[in-house]
Amino acid sequence: MKTIIVCTDFSREAENAVHYAASIAKENQYNLVLFNLQSVSIHALNAQASADFFYEQTLKNQKKLSDKANELNTIYSIETEFHLASGNFIEELNNCIKITNCDFIVMGMAEKTLEQRLLGNTVTKAIHRIKKPILIVPGHIEYTGVRKMLFAYDTHKCMSWSAMNDIYYFINEFNAEIEVFNVSESLEDFTEVIQDIDLNSGYDMDDIKYSFKMIQSMEVVKAIEEEVKLTNADLLTMIPYRYNLVESLFHRSKTAIMAYKNKVPLLSIPLNID
Repeated sequence: MKTIIVCTDFSREAENAVHYAASIAKENQYNLVLFNLQSVSIHALNAQASADFFYEQTLKNQKKLSDKANELNTIYSIETEFHLASGNFIEELNNCIKITNCDFIVMGMAEKTLEQRLLGNTVTKAIHRIKKPILIVPGHIEYTGVRKMLFAYDTHKCMSWSAMNDIYYFINEFNAEIEVFNVSESLEDFTEVIQDIDLNSGYDMDDIKYSFKMIQSMEVVKAIEEEVKLTNADLLTMIPYRYNLVESLFHRSKTAIMAYKNKVPLLSIPLNID
């Protein structure tokens, strides 16, 4: 049975993502796993709270997750479990991925704040460090199906077969059509898209509705936003590129930027080349 992990801290955005994931699970007959990383308030730490206090908090969190799992079982008629962890978010999420052998992860995205712009948050960290597809759901979006996917493709970043396999997996799961969209400052780059063997070789394309679109622009993020509106896409797909220290001084991940700015769910596909 296929499995979705949905991360929740019971915030409004996380609750919306949970119901979004549950709707996908019901439609595609997936199992659902609620992942929660329990945290202890700074006040409890400063007060040197007892072991009994932490044990009680764990029991409360387990009860909360159990109740939510039962609620989803009733509403959506899906198999729902939960995974409660404590510690480092990325390490514990990777551990949950290994235990459940999940197919992809769903996370909610809150409105961006000054702190998030400066330091990032768990979502932006996850898209660069988790080697599973991550579906990032804005807090105001409800699931109504995925009929049109927009894949913002960058010819200057390397592509891998595992990434393309993930993209084809989602096309087939949702029975969606896809537009491969490229924005470039140079007209010469367009030839690379058309001739890219990773995009148009090795797959049976007969059952897939797809199209290519290329435009020349200096404002990549703005062009992607406009194309999402123009095509009325239900899902934006991107492959994040992790810059090294020197590159990061001059560039910001466009996938991370779109995770904050996007008005539709964003599917982040890992390269998985290391």
